[in-house]
Amino acid sequence: MRVDDTATPPGEPAHEAVILLHGFCSSARTWDRVAASLQEAFTVLTPDWPGFGARRAEPPLRSIDAMARHVLGLADRYRLRRFHVVGHSMSGFVVQHLLIHHPERVGRAVLYGTFSSLAEGGRFESVDETAARLQREGIERTVERIVATWFLAGPRDPDFADAVRQGSQMALDAALAAMVACRGFDVASQLGGVRSPVLVVVGERDQTVRLEAAVDLARRIPGAGLAVLPHAAHAAHLERAELFDLLLAQFLSAHTAKRATAASFHERPTPGSCGH
Repeated sequence: MRVDDTATPPGEPAHEAVILLHGFCSSARTWDRVAASLQEAFTVLTPDWPGFGARRAEPPLRSIDAMARHVLGLADRYRLRRFHVVGHSMSGFVVQHLLIHHPERVGRAVLYGTFSSLAEGGRFESVDETAARLQREGIERTVERIVATWFLAGPRDPDFADAVRQGSQMALDAALAAMVACRGFDVASQLGGVRSPVLVVVGERDQTVRLEAAVDLARRIPGAGLAVLPHAAHAAHLERAELFDLLLAQFLSAHTAKRATAASFHERPTPGSCGH
């Protein structure tokens, strides 16, 4: 079942819950197809961050901690003592914060298109440069420029135009606040204590995350798996939709009482391959 996070909570969820968190220059709508693929087995929540998408008019959150507390507040509202969570890009920082500081709330976690240290991640430009260009060029031009890097085919990708429309709903204040929140992010030294099952997912040609940074992220988390999606960049959930959906469903559905996930998720594929 998919739940609109702006609606009145329907009571105790009938299924395990998964929260899908979108990244910068995006909105909850980026998860429409992914949510549809999961909704028979899970209660799926796809919130917009304040200042993004349908919540464009709301005051933005200005730190990773505030964003994590926002997720916990959403979970509390829906009576979710424990939930699975998927964080794309910027939201991968939020998920890492939850894993470190609120481990009792997290079931399984997917860190998608993200890294543990902004300085080592290999982003195509610094957050300060993005902030400066936002103020100089505005939302629409910035979104078009950044979203073009998410697809191997750039603006020719069939999902490019819709991704730009979603990202352009981001308020300028929210975009700048997000850059401030992400500046200096580095939890690399704190990941060794994570005990939740974690899967790191990255497109093999992601321009936001160096492949080496994704490998390093997986290695820092005990028992974490790594999946490298071939022929994909930062929007692998759109470019390699069927593969991404299958990977996500298998990982989130892997029931185990121990820290380790299913054995197949522990295999670290070589670049260009996909663990499953």
